[in-house]
Formats: sequence, structure tokens, C-alpha cells
Amino acid sequence: MGIIERFFECIEQAGISSYEIEKKYGVKSAQSKLSQLKETKTKGGKDKVLPSDLLSAVCTAREDINSEYILTGRGKPLKGVNEETGNIVTSFPSSSKDIKILDIRVCAGLGIGFDGDENKVVGYVNIPDFTGCYGITVYGDSMYDMYMPGDTIFVREIRDKTSIDNGQPYVVITREDRLLKMVYVEENGLRLVSYNTACNPDGRRKYPDMLIEGEQILYLYKVVGKLARNQM
Repeated sequence: MGIIERFFECIEQAGISSYEIEKKYGVKSAQSKLSQLKETKTKGGKDKVLPSDLLSAVCTAREDINSEYILTGRGKPLKGVNEETGNIVTSFPSSSKDIKILDIRVCAGLGIGFDGDENKVVGYVNIPDFTGCYGITVYGDSMYDMYMPGDTIFVREIRDKTSIDNGQPYVVITREDRLLKMVYVEENGLRLVSYNTACNPDGRRKYPDMLIEGEQILYLYKVVGKLARNQM
């Protein structure tokens, strides 16, 4: 199966029509282009090429389309199927038990907890083990390789901010930052440590430890599990 066939497989599974690609996603003459692509070879017998504007528009508009599958054949057509749990990441909640997956990079302001409407919801998932949690998309490599960019971690709020399991991963929210770190309790405060111990060429840590006072924490969430990006 080639790129064109995999592209059609993806949009078919996602329920995307050629009309939608042209009118909603803004690809000029998309219906005509897709009609012509159904014959994957030219009259001369050469393989046709998937127009880049079609691929770009669909992958930009729909986060569930797996561009890696289209280009390489690796993975599944849609990103939302979790083979391990059988759950599906959906754009809308299917029940009151669904867990929000948040993109905490996009927020109206700092110092806001995960229950606020200001947070951007990028999906929902129903995993009974994580009921009452929030799903958070991981960005950056400061916690590599415990958590990889693109992984989803599940966190549960800790109301008693003095109740910290030493050396465990937490999401710490202050007025200035939202941080995913290992937290260590010390006599003069809390030490926030990145799992990634890589160094810059000058020998200094790429992600140096941070020391904060407990009073600086507005919200504290303990990491209780994750879905790796290749499970999504």
C-alpha cells in the first residue's frame, strides 16, 4: 500500500469527505484532485504523487490523522486508538466519567489550576483507573526518558500541599510557572529536579534544579500514570 492509498484510508476512517477538505479546509479543487488520485497511476503507468496541500490541510485540521502512517506506513491510520486499553481519545466526551486531556501551554493566565475553563481541552478518554484525574500532554524533554514529548500523563490534585511523596513526579503550579518535575522535600524548601540530566557543552546541566518554598505552590498534582505517545 502506497502513500495515496494510506491517505484515503485515513480520511475514510476519520469520516472526512472531499467536499469538507475543499470547503472547510480550504484546499482549492480538492474534490477534483481526490477523484483523480483514486487511480494511483498515470496513463503512462507512473505512480501519482499526493499533493502536499491535501496532506498539510488534513493533518493540520485534524489532530487524529496520523501523518507518520501516511508517509511511512508505521503505526495506525488514526492516533486516537489505544491498543493496550481499548479506549479511544475523542474530541467530545461520551460520558460524565471521561477524563479531559489538557494542553497546558495554552491558557489565559498563569497560576490557574486544571479545573479552570481557561485550559484548552484537546481530547477526552475513558480509563477507569484514572477516574478523577486530568490528562496532560507532555512537551519538551526535561523529563526524558521517563516522559517523552507527546506522552499523556494523568495527574490527581493533592489538596494537602505538605503531603508530598519524596522523589516522586508532580506537576507544580506557581504564579509564574507550570512545571513537571521530581519533587524532593528539603529543610529549606522543595527541590524540583528534571529527570533529564543532560549537560550543555560547558558542562552545566541543561535543566538545573530549582528550589522553591512550599508557600509558592498554588496547585499540586501527583502523576499517577501515563499513556505513551505510541499508544495514543
